[in-house]
Amino acid sequence: MKVSIQAGKSVSPLGAKVLAAAVFTAGFFWAGQAWAADVVITSEQQSADLVPLGFLDIPCLNGDPAQLPYRPGAVLHDDLSFSGRFRLTKAARFDSSSKTLFVQDGALAYLQGNYTLVGGQFTLDCEVLDIDTQEPIIRKKYSGSQSGLRDAVHQFADEMVWQLFGERGIARTKLTIVSKHSGNKEIVVMDYDGFGTQALTRNKSINLTPIFLGGKDKVIFTSYLKGTPNFYLADVTSAKITPYFSTGFMCSAPGYNKMDKEVVYAASKDGNSEIYRRPADATGKATRLTFNGGIDTSPSWSPNGYEIVFMSDRSGKPMLYVMDRDGANVRRITYDGDYYGSPTWSPKGDRIACSSLDEGNNFSIWTLSPDGKDARKLTSGGGSNESPTWSPDGRHIAFMSTRTGSPEIWVMRADGTNPRRLSFTGGNSMPSWSDF
Repeated sequence: MKVSIQAGKSVSPLGAKVLAAAVFTAGFFWAGQAWAADVVITSEQQSADLVPLGFLDIPCLNGDPAQLPYRPGAVLHDDLSFSGRFRLTKAARFDSSSKTLFVQDGALAYLQGNYTLVGGQFTLDCEVLDIDTQEPIIRKKYSGSQSGLRDAVHQFADEMVWQLFGERGIARTKLTIVSKHSGNKEIVVMDYDGFGTQALTRNKSINLTPIFLGGKDKVIFTSYLKGTPNFYLADVTSAKITPYFSTGFMCSAPGYNKMDKEVVYAASKDGNSEIYRRPADATGKATRLTFNGGIDTSPSWSPNGYEIVFMSDRSGKPMLYVMDRDGANVRRITYDGDYYGSPTWSPKGDRIACSSLDEGNNFSIWTLSPDGKDARKLTSGGGSNESPTWSPDGRHIAFMSTRTGSPEIWVMRADGTNPRRLSFTGGNSMPSWSDF
């Protein structure tokens, strides 16, 4: 069998499933290595057929699994399910009965693995096998300090996404949030699934609007630490906090452009909030982009760095506007309703997520095209839903919701399906997703 795939081209939802089946059947993948078939799933394909896969639990062969506050098999199952790419059929072991079950669900392969915990170290073996020949399609082995086992599980999940879809997985990405769990608004970083929280600030001040400065190692945020809100830089590894840049007046709502390594932000120099941009290395002079009597804030870059979406009340009500990177060609993109806020451009450039005030005086998450058309409401069920942030692959949106009472961080697929709660301590808001 010969399968020809043009690099860089997207496939249809049905094509994604057919492609996966063809790749399995053709045997293009083995021992963790793949031929260069670059398959790109666009955000219009959120409802793509899922790749069926048999899934066996991952047992501990040596050591005490009770040492862990999680089960590696459950973490991997959650990673693959959360990715929105796989339909998993679970079984205790691979035998004639489970093979029949897998085949009935359309699976051409199944996943199995094991791990050990000895002397504070771990090993993890995971593999995807052809359901008929038992030949390995993907095989990986990881080892290291026991504290790194969960990350190794995430790494294998990302490896599967990369090998089978040609896209980077998000299982090792991070979220930074504002948490009031300690009684003050502090900056916290956590894994994409809500595990492994790390406090970056403990200054007992008001800290707001954190974003990752590219990657997942540095976070910039607004803090009232010295009275006037200004930007600070936090190193995630060392938790060291340093002033980022100071303008001498109130600054907030930063956005990062990784294409040109620039930061866009809102600043109130003369008592009126305007949009500025400057190099992300905090050198050079700031460039003012907006000039009007309204409040302009919450800027977000398009992924190509050519345009900026922002919120402004220049028309009387807070609405969304788009302008070129130099402030020219300003155009309004929302007209209905009374309030739009927290706009954020998708990594694929095809949608803008935002919050909008509904008739019940609660906020809902919406997405719309960059010209304001094709608006889609994604959240329902009570409470306010605000501050959307895209996963770096554009397939998920995290947000703050009060649907359970206190503000918490939730995540859903980019079409609004599969909402999932990530935080449980109360008082959590303003999520921002890292890059890969």
